[in-house]
Amino acid sequence: MFNYLHFTNQFGSYIYDDNFQAFLADTFTDLSPYDILKSDYMRSELLHVDLGFSNDDAVIDEDELIVLEPGQPIFSHMNIYPNPGMQYVLPFEIAFTDTRNEVFKKAGEPTQTKHGDSPVLDKPFLIDHYKIDNLVLSIDYDPQDEHINFIQIRDNNLVAHLKL
Repeated sequence: MFNYLHFTNQFGSYIYDDNFQAFLADTFTDLSPYDILKSDYMRSELLHVDLGFSNDDAVIDEDELIVLEPGQPIFSHMNIYPNPGMQYVLPFEIAFTDTRNEVFKKAGEPTQTKHGDSPVLDKPFLIDHYKIDNLVLSIDYDPQDEHINFIQIRDNNLVAHLKL
């Protein structure tokens, strides 16, 4: 079973902290390594989860692709993707099988909605954001059928560039 609280309770943990490393070892068997040059995420293919880190202290030579200062990565956000073999405990009792209208019935009107065409991805997008205390729940839908593609949960105080 996947319970989002098991993960969000760890928000604010430094990646190299002993307690957080124990959490990772107890939770994952297939977690990719943290490599700031490639991504700010670590991925579990088995759980279909990306663990995201804020790392404002890192210094990177973009031309040479060299990490000059590794910084202090802080666990601050996560992406959850549908996994048919997994039972989920998500905010508002949302399920990956829910449509956008079903999410509205469970969670109410979103705090913010973003939709349009992404020039970077060259495709349309539809994302609803809900603020829950210091957390932000972002639900990315397929704009055509309004089924959930993935869910992001983040600490609104730790992810400055996505602050709601």
